[in-house]
Amino acid sequence: MGVSNGDGGLQFPCECVSKNSGYSDPWAGVAQNRLLPDGTKEQIVNLVAGRPRTVAQLAKALDLAQPTVLRHINEMVASELLRESEEWERKYPTERYYEPNFPIIKAHERAEFESLCTEMAEALADLFEKRRKKLEAAFDKTALGERGWAFSDVAQYLFARVQRGARERLERRGLLPTPEAHENGVEWVFWAEEAGSNK
Repeated sequence: MGVSNGDGGLQFPCECVSKNSGYSDPWAGVAQNRLLPDGTKEQIVNLVAGRPRTVAQLAKALDLAQPTVLRHINEMVASELLRESEEWERKYPTERYYEPNFPIIKAHERAEFESLCTEMAEALADLFEKRRKKLEAAFDKTALGERGWAFSDVAQYLFARVQRGARERLERRGLLPTPEAHENGVEWVFWAEEAGSNK
């Protein structure tokens, strides 16, 4: 029997580790509920991110049997990670094309945001650095040092608290969407971006 959070259970850095973390990262539900549990589902998402595809097209690209691909597609549609593409031109009336049911940020789209995101990241990094002495003073008031830990050992934790706190405040202000409950009961906000530089 596990230790629940109310019984003093630990809150780990991510809900992808434990459902008792209580941090509510908006994407954690996808990992927690194993909605993308294997490489095949990830390959399918990668293929349909480029353009919507049918089960037959996916089976051919993945060198898998169509019933196997259909099972994966049905699971991903049920979890709302995929949706049927309504706008894609069909050759046959029964043909179904599938696409991601979450935003895919293309490299050229990411480039439109890059300078602003870099500027905001720099401001947050500067603020964290500016407050470091105060954070270190607060650290010195804890027993962490007596237990053999240094400030650098908890710096990532502190930054995560800042980042999560900012996200929660922006959600309350309506500037960020809160995790949405999907048909299977799992709550998540999810996205993907084309591979490339994240600097």
